[in-house]
Amino acid sequence: MSETKMEAPRLVLRTYRASDHDQVDHLFYSTYFTLVPEGVKCKLKSPSFWIIWIAFYAYLLAIVPVLLAGLPVPGWASIALKIFMTLAWAVVSFAGVFVVTDRFQVVDQVEQARQNDLSDPEIYYLNWVKEQVQVEDEDRTREEGKKHVSFDKDAKPATEIVRTQKPLEEQSPSHFWVLTMDNKYCGMIGLAHYKEVIYSRRPAQPATWKLMAAALFKRYHLTLPESLSNLQDKMPPVVFARPHADGVASLERLTVKPEYQHCGLSTFLVDRAMAWAHEKGLSRVEAKTNELESKAATILEKRHGFKLVKKERKGLFGQYEKTWSCNVEDWVATHEEAANTYRKSQQ
Repeated sequence: MSETKMEAPRLVLRTYRASDHDQVDHLFYSTYFTLVPEGVKCKLKSPSFWIIWIAFYAYLLAIVPVLLAGLPVPGWASIALKIFMTLAWAVVSFAGVFVVTDRFQVVDQVEQARQNDLSDPEIYYLNWVKEQVQVEDEDRTREEGKKHVSFDKDAKPATEIVRTQKPLEEQSPSHFWVLTMDNKYCGMIGLAHYKEVIYSRRPAQPATWKLMAAALFKRYHLTLPESLSNLQDKMPPVVFARPHADGVASLERLTVKPEYQHCGLSTFLVDRAMAWAHEKGLSRVEAKTNELESKAATILEKRHGFKLVKKERKGLFGQYEKTWSCNVEDWVATHEEAANTYRKSQQ
């Protein structure tokens, strides 16, 4: 009986390519949606949630006698109705928290990434410039005497995307990597350094209550107030990213596929980004996490020495954003082996 040889998985960390786009897009949004339970848990820990929950629950119990007043019902009906309202309110409220987190909060954050830096990492991270140019009709100059046939006189001219690398002096120390295991995408990370304000390509969304109010006015054919008309046009441009100070960059899109988590791959990715920052002469690397990304925050703090510099409240129900910072030289001193691993590596 011959022995079966078990081959070790082939792990490859490399620079992002244009052909990776669809896989990277799927990896990001499919992984980010697994964080919904973390968002729900955070909201359920919020005092604001329980204050509202208990207040409305008390109101429901208070109206039970009013609902039953004057009705020929047995004495136990009041207790039964209260039990029903308790169960119904618990199911509706907790389901509502899940739906709001999943369909609004997470969708908003995912689309913010997909319509901006992840729409084309080559532009945002790899110093490529892409422009759409018109394709010239070479037939007229190449083959004289032949007829040129056009099937649609109103057809738009053919165009193509031309990509060029920025001049060396204009390049930023940004980069983007993908991690594959046996040719399967399992992780990614970016290091961003912006030299100017980057505006979001995703249109700003008006407040939900304004959209609902405008819809009601239109539904009943009422005159729309000026404050509710042309809401989308009145929205100011949204800043996606602000310029970094000299010597500063930020970690972005740290993602590891759920089935590959708890294997040290996140440390592998962060090590590469920090080593790159050291190679490029950066002095500090920052990162931002929210209440959904508590595991990533723990990894940055416990394994890589990132320190919390700011915590900003983002909502009434436990939403927040934390800003972390790590001195690159301090990281190199405590992660010398990882730094040396990539010291002579190529992109």
